[in-house]
Amino acid sequence: MSTETKHCQNCDYQLTEYHNFCPNCGQKVDDKLSMRVLFHNTIMNYFSVDARFFRSFIPLLIKPGYLAKQYVTGKRLMYLHPAQFYLFASIVFFFIFSIATRATQQGFEDGLRDSFGKEKAIIKETERLRDSVQLALKAQAATMEGKDSLVIQQLADGIKGKNKTPIDSIQLDSTKKKQNIRGSVIGYNFDTDLLDSLQDAGASTDEKLKAIGYKESDSWFSKFVGKQIIKLRENKGVGIFKAFLDTIPISMFFLIPIFALLLKILYRKRGRFAHHMVFSFYYFAFMFLASSIIIVTNYIVDIPDSIDFFLIVSTFFYLILSLKRFYEQGYIKTFFKTFILSFIYLIFVIPVTFVMLWVVSFFLY
Repeated sequence: MSTETKHCQNCDYQLTEYHNFCPNCGQKVDDKLSMRVLFHNTIMNYFSVDARFFRSFIPLLIKPGYLAKQYVTGKRLMYLHPAQFYLFASIVFFFIFSIATRATQQGFEDGLRDSFGKEKAIIKETERLRDSVQLALKAQAATMEGKDSLVIQQLADGIKGKNKTPIDSIQLDSTKKKQNIRGSVIGYNFDTDLLDSLQDAGASTDEKLKAIGYKESDSWFSKFVGKQIIKLRENKGVGIFKAFLDTIPISMFFLIPIFALLLKILYRKRGRFAHHMVFSFYYFAFMFLASSIIIVTNYIVDIPDSIDFFLIVSTFFYLILSLKRFYEQGYIKTFFKTFILSFIYLIFVIPVTFVMLWVVSFFLY
């Protein structure tokens, strides 16, 4: 009896009727595309919800550094790939985070929206305080120099608001005052009254730029910044915070290599850079999963702040144990290296990244 032969549709490997999967590439034989197959493959490829995930989940939480150590020693099919694990954990975290902080985001944008339109009041109050300080300093100088008491009285009246017309010697230049009310940004005066009038008249962005002092010879970058400032003011800041949050997941693709680079500096004789990347992927996957669990738990049950603080601090000790197991150094040396790593990362890397994210959010707004 002859055996029917056929070929794999993926790699063209010769098969028999007894093959349900291709022995060369692993693709299922006669795997007809359907909606079920499409979504199943999507979940398997991007989220990897299979036995490897469940074999990796518990060790990641209760055995610091274990998965990274196993992976670099060669056991790479038994556990979930570090990059896949990180991707899955980050998607889950940012999804939960966006839902849990929806009210906070709305409150931030409401406060930002309310702050727009109050520029004039803030500027006038600032100028009033500045004028009072200048008058006080002049009064003190006049007293020390023995000036006429009438001049001192006029200065004092100016401070109290009794003298509606300050004396010529201390009168502020009206042109300078007007320029301050407008507010100079990168060399251009963004007159709020003028911008409001142009917006009500339906003027284009280019017309607004020309009205506030931009010229055709100005660089494209300065014009772009001007357009972003006008857009931000017209929208009253709505959407800028969301743009900031949207940049955080992207920034992690830069923060993780920086974290691995710091590990390479601290443990320069302990493996290749790829090994430090493996450790970083698993560690940040733990951070995202642990944070997701805390957020969900707080959503269901109101956990006391003291417990939340303890859980946050415990991540530092988790990092110590992870480094101890992965790099196999003593506790004292590991503790000091963990402190140095955390100090540099939290004091320098995170703040600089925070500022850069706001800048990027402004440009992408």
